[in-house]
Amino acid sequence: MAGDLCNTNIYVMPETPEVVAEITEMYQEQVRWAVEEKADYIILETSPYLGEALLGLEAIKKCGKGLPAVVTLAAYTDNTTLDGVPYAEALRRLEEEGAAVVGLNCARGPGSMIAMLKEIRKVCKGPIAAVPVCYRTTAEQPTMQRLKTDDGKNAFPLNLGSFGCNRADIAEFADECKQLHLQYAGLCCGNSPNLFRTFVEAFGREPLASKYRPDVSKSALMGADAQRAGLAQKIVF
Repeated sequence: MAGDLCNTNIYVMPETPEVVAEITEMYQEQVRWAVEEKADYIILETSPYLGEALLGLEAIKKCGKGLPAVVTLAAYTDNTTLDGVPYAEALRRLEEEGAAVVGLNCARGPGSMIAMLKEIRKVCKGPIAAVPVCYRTTAEQPTMQRLKTDDGKNAFPLNLGSFGCNRADIAEFADECKQLHLQYAGLCCGNSPNLFRTFVEAFGREPLASKYRPDVSKSALMGADAQRAGLAQKIVF
């Protein structure tokens, strides 16, 4: 079981002593709660700032009783954190400061996260985390916040449905994670039971939910009977 910290939405640049003190107090309180409830490790997630992530990591180190820290940044911009540090460099810094696992979560879908993970893999020595949103982001629209509908309007936050990943997208991302030897992988916003089942099965796991895996052989249009009757060949082109 993991304790969880996330972005505070009050971090500002340049840092002020007052804001640093408030964030530190927030993080330390949450870390102490996690320790009291016997968490196995602590996640610090979704910060777009290296500076904020460092404050959270310091709180984990100070109050976490030695619990490992998994620190993931949200990559909203193309090249750097919101405080101007290249993502790979920022994660290397967090690793050097004591994070057991570093990586990316939220904001980006598989299509626009994997290239960044390849660069991160080159500079970080330890385990890498990959936890994308389940939306079809692209190089041109790399985050779910920047996805546009056909009429040019922002899809985020209420109209992301048509951009959702399917099972094949998620299985492909799992394969890419394995090729990069990423040791910590999951799915973020837009996840659903069928997608997560597909994801873990791609890693060779067999969760209890695998009993709900689709059995296309029983499909009225694509199953064995339809194949014998030639129906599938007539309706699927």
